[in-house]
Amino acid sequence: MALVDQKTRSITVQTLHILEKGQDPHQFDWQTGGYLSIEAYEGFNAWHGRLQRKQYRADWPYDGVQRDLSRFDDLVKLLQPIPRDRIYPEFPADELTLFRPQQGADSEALYLKAPKLGHYQDGSDDLAVRLLSEARVHERILRNPHPNLDSYLGCVVEEGRLVRLALKRYGESVHDRSQSATPRGFTFQQRMGCMDQVEAAAAHLHSLGLAHNDISPSNIMFDNTGRAVLIDFDSCAPLGNTLTKGGLVSGWKGPIAGEGPQFHRSSATCDELAIQEIRRHLAEGSDLSVEEAAAANGSRCNRDVTAPEDITKRGTSSAEA
Repeated sequence: MALVDQKTRSITVQTLHILEKGQDPHQFDWQTGGYLSIEAYEGFNAWHGRLQRKQYRADWPYDGVQRDLSRFDDLVKLLQPIPRDRIYPEFPADELTLFRPQQGADSEALYLKAPKLGHYQDGSDDLAVRLLSEARVHERILRNPHPNLDSYLGCVVEEGRLVRLALKRYGESVHDRSQSATPRGFTFQQRMGCMDQVEAAAAHLHSLGLAHNDISPSNIMFDNTGRAVLIDFDSCAPLGNTLTKGGLVSGWKGPIAGEGPQFHRSSATCDELAIQEIRRHLAEGSDLSVEEAAAANGSRCNRDVTAPEDITKRGTSSAEA
């Protein structure tokens, strides 16, 4: 059974706001400045590039997975093809789980995660290293399970290389639910219960010597029973390790360059601050008044979290969003 059709095409666009070192975020043109980071796949073949946002925004007017693929062939001429061995590591069969699809299983419930090409550098195998690292994190969790970290099904292998992570597909994030539900449809108690589960998931990671380093409203999903599940482990790393991705804490808005502290090493504090900020936002948008929410949830939203020295303070980050 072929999990990935070699003729299947996809295009994903992401706006990048890149600040120069020392640049004041308030002086940046947030409306039209920056780039469009574009990744394209045809089967396991991949292309990546950055196009000037001001010049190409009209052609690709929204971020995310593109519905119109009619210009695929023209687009990839503007992008850089990426050799397979630069993004797909060799599969270590003795330490990772091979995904074996079940006959008759619901394919809609399956998410095949491909490498994110936005940080690819010519000639570098960093993406392959990162994909293998993420798979190893999932294996660690698989052997030390937690109900709020339950998304991994195994690895998809092609010609001896790890090409996709097979994950459970979830239909709704905490961001989605807070945007679509009324305050009474997503109550204060439900919101805090969700974040209690996320906090438990993060604490479990920390007990394994890991930190997530990228907890955001889009990385907290709900399964079909309403249980919160923390996903997306491509920034997860052993505590104290230098980070090559993640580490930005911008609260509800997610990682945005120039806003919030930035951690340069994998840190439980990074996770704790992110959870605290998301919890605070959810409390303020609940069915309780701001005063009632603060009184009911003050200890949860105002914990004394001590930041390590290895951190860039608010407003001084030069990272990419």
